[in-house]
Amino acid sequence: MIDIAVLSCNRRRITEICIREIKSRTLTPHRLIVMDNGSTDGTDKMLTGLYAEGLIDRLALLKDNDGVHWGFNQLLTIVESEPYYICTDADLIPCVPIDGKDWLERLIDLADANPEYGAIACRPHILIGEPSDRFDNCGEIREMSHIGAHLRIMRVDAVRESGGWKKEKAPSRNNEDWHIAAQLKKIGYKVGYSRDVRAIHLFGQTELGEDPWGYPLGSSHGHVDRWPPVNHYSWERMGIDWETCMLQQTGVL
Repeated sequence: MIDIAVLSCNRRRITEICIREIKSRTLTPHRLIVMDNGSTDGTDKMLTGLYAEGLIDRLALLKDNDGVHWGFNQLLTIVESEPYYICTDADLIPCVPIDGKDWLERLIDLADANPEYGAIACRPHILIGEPSDRFDNCGEIREMSHIGAHLRIMRVDAVRESGGWKKEKAPSRNNEDWHIAAQLKKIGYKVGYSRDVRAIHLFGQTELGEDPWGYPLGSSHGHVDRWPPVNHYSWERMGIDWETCMLQQTGVL
């Protein structure tokens, strides 16, 4: 049993799609933990509904938005699985199972075979700020200076030994992925992306006054819940089922 720990905040529609897709695409025994970071857009009510449906195994609703560093540290305190857990943002959809193996089993196999890595993330369909040929000539893992919370498998003992994320309450994103990577490297671990285990990263839709990734210009609080999300490819090519396609197109969530 491995814990999948999800941190959410103010992206109700994207978060619901991702949780439902994670549950439908994950065959490996797991416990889904979701912590909401003080959402004000109804995400908390939506998550309470998913918990009642049995799609979430443990739900924690923080009263205030204390920021990503604080949220990930709080999630770590309720993780029970060993030696790994999944640490992820609430906007990632894993690839469909291949030959009977789902994304989670494949990540576990990769972590078992590469003990020098403290964290390995799923390869997103587009990597922000990186060239498209990043994975053309590499082994099963592409070592990086830092990796995003893209359904990221992490060694529980290593994260705890490293000190985790910053011990601060700040309602924003603040280089949390760079920080945890640096912490792991200080104690001798590498971090990287899987070449073959992929995920879809849903961005907020770009509108006038925003940068290409859905961030309002001048803002540091993270992706917003624009609708429909940017997908960069057709939904069918990305492997999203037709029911989800229709939900995405109509906004009936």
